[in-house]
Amino acid sequence: MLVVPYPQGTSFTITAHGAYCTPSPTHSCTEQFALVDSVAHVRHSQGNTYHFDTTTNMLYVRIIQFPQTFTGDNVYSSTAMWHLWDLATLNTKSWAPSRYALDRYSFNGITLPKFTYGNYLQITADCVESSVSGHCAVTPTYVEPEVCPTGYIQVSYDKCCTSAASTDCYDMTAPPTKSPTASPTFGSNSNLVLNPGFENANNGLEHWYANSGTAEIITAEKHSGDRSVLCKDRTATWMGVQQSMIGRLQANTRYRVSCWAKLKNSGSATLRLSLRIEDDNGPHWRNVSGNINNNSWKKVEGEIFVDVTGTLTNIYMYAEGPATGVEYWVDDFSAVLVP
Repeated sequence: MLVVPYPQGTSFTITAHGAYCTPSPTHSCTEQFALVDSVAHVRHSQGNTYHFDTTTNMLYVRIIQFPQTFTGDNVYSSTAMWHLWDLATLNTKSWAPSRYALDRYSFNGITLPKFTYGNYLQITADCVESSVSGHCAVTPTYVEPEVCPTGYIQVSYDKCCTSAASTDCYDMTAPPTKSPTASPTFGSNSNLVLNPGFENANNGLEHWYANSGTAEIITAEKHSGDRSVLCKDRTATWMGVQQSMIGRLQANTRYRVSCWAKLKNSGSATLRLSLRIEDDNGPHWRNVSGNINNNSWKKVEGEIFVDVTGTLTNIYMYAEGPATGVEYWVDDFSAVLVP
């Protein structure tokens, strides 16, 4: 586990990047980590989650080694997905020189994975910036992270026991599950929107697309982070940027949804944050709305109940509302379960 202190209120975008990678249906080049609601969820995850403890202001990330040239493959699925790799996992890139996904070396009967160049884990922290570019204005108070649960002491780098000589030890991680889940495991307070602020450096629109018109990544105008999306070339009011939420939003459940928006070429308008819900009766729509303008970023938020008859077959989140021809920026989408 990597534990790093950050100032209170910091938000994060954490992405793993493969080196020399071209995405395909069988191999992905980036993996955006999901926010979960406890250290335990991170510890027992497949290494693609994180947790920020708002009491201690500590960021927790489980570090696992992933292949040099990709972040997901089709070993356990029909399409590219992240999972736990071990020394026996074969390299599914048939043209690659290495037989195994994790290159290795052996000496005196011991086999270890090799260090690789080019692939990396990027942690982008959104905090109040100091006069020194790229640094947070506030230095957080360091709090020693609690490595072992109550009643145990740390007896080695990755081992907690009731005493130094005891065999009564705590299992720090659950037995690894190599097979990936269909989607990340989210906690009750997690943002269920993937790539909510378009901060993926290689593909800012990862998980998003224009339902019609054009969705363009913009760096000059944003609510937070480095990017936002400009929705333009709109010939109908419903056109905007969209994401499928199937597998993350559940039937007959209430969520608090939000996004930030700003107009580019109009003084004021109403923006709707909508869900298209498809069930046994076909599609229907639910939304929240708010007024936005061209002077400052405005938050549109509210609660939506995902009402479903029969089976939920698909569900999409998208921004819409301003008149035909009006261009607008959107950023920082969120969908959180209402307890």
